[in-house]
Amino acid sequence: MLALVLYLVALAAFVYLVVLLFESGGDLTWMWGSFEYSTSVPVFVLLVVVATAALVVAFWLLSWLWRGPARIKESLGRRRREKGYESLTAGLVAVAAGDASEARRHARKADDLLGHPPLTLLLTAQAAQLDGDHEAADEHFKAMLERPETEFLGLRGLMAAALRRGDRAAVRDYARRAHALRPDAKWAAEAVFELQTLEGDWSGAQRTLESARDRKAFGADTSRRLRATLLVEEGRKALDSLDRAAALKRAREAHDEAPDLVPATVLLARVLIDAQKLRQAAKAIEKSWPRTPHPALAELYVETGRDSGVEHYKRISKLVDLAPDARESHLAAARAALDSNLTGEARCHLLALEDETVTTCVARLWAELEEREENADEVSLWLRRVADADPEATWQCDRCGEVASDWHAVCEGCGAFDHAVWRPPGPVEPPLQTQLPATSL
Repeated sequence: MLALVLYLVALAAFVYLVVLLFESGGDLTWMWGSFEYSTSVPVFVLLVVVATAALVVAFWLLSWLWRGPARIKESLGRRRREKGYESLTAGLVAVAAGDASEARRHARKADDLLGHPPLTLLLTAQAAQLDGDHEAADEHFKAMLERPETEFLGLRGLMAAALRRGDRAAVRDYARRAHALRPDAKWAAEAVFELQTLEGDWSGAQRTLESARDRKAFGADTSRRLRATLLVEEGRKALDSLDRAAALKRAREAHDEAPDLVPATVLLARVLIDAQKLRQAAKAIEKSWPRTPHPALAELYVETGRDSGVEHYKRISKLVDLAPDARESHLAAARAALDSNLTGEARCHLLALEDETVTTCVARLWAELEEREENADEVSLWLRRVADADPEATWQCDRCGEVASDWHAVCEGCGAFDHAVWRPPGPVEPPLQTQLPATSL
């Protein structure tokens, strides 16, 4: 704004001076050697203006001629880069579409036009992967390690290749290097974390988890669940070493972090029962039961009392009060009723499950009930149904389908961490196996 004001003031002053000179009239005379020149003031001013304009035009023309080649070269280079990035984009689209030949063609074109930029290396590596030339892809990924801007992407590509080969040592090396380079990257933190859990390095996995949580690589809910799962494994390890104090500490921490994690409650209740702290064990189970009723918790709940008969049934029936719609509540109460010779109460709880699928456990309880009441025909009927009944729920990995009778944080089938779910055994949806697009590397 100030520059505009100054310009207008200068222009006004110049116009005023020109008008003043034109109005003043008079002549100008000057001598050059033996020559004498005379002219009027307006003509002199006009000559000065024309000469100045001619000098400005000449200066602009010379400047354009001097800088013209550089500008032409810059324009051609800009157009070349535009074509190169167009080829690069087309190549990335081809990679995402799984078109190896098209990706390779665009990679070569982009390489010629752009002159080995970082993204060209990535595209070339991805094209080689699509074409099944893993050795060439690895070479390109290794070349990316030499550039600071592509080192992280190169490490991811090499780690994926090592995973494909089953080279766990290389996977560990690349994952740790990537995690050190970018601690906030979720995939790098996950890779290091999973390797540590596979090796049973629970304390190392805890450190990695804390670092990832602090850098927002893992969400708060995910971090709490994973931390609780690690604490359960640490508690189990302490219990195996007969360090009951450490086992109790880890179990309490795990239960506080995730009251809905059944193995955490099972571990805490087991340690407390072994320490004869039955009331505390019962409270821990009662806290978790409404969230996750489970037969293992019901079995431990039985151990928290010294009663029998009707009193035993009444105490176990508290689980029904805590989760009245839960299948496991009625199964536990039916079992307690039969153990207390309360066949009427047992029948009531089993009838509460009549709309649900009959499993082997339910069929056996019905057979036992009918035997207690001496209904031979019904006993035979239910015993036959045991063979046809659906299997009971069990721990199954939701990634590979591995079935286990006991819970383990690490799947014995595929090594996945915290993927055991309590469910009837059956096929699981396999994980989506697709090539990572270049843009996600």
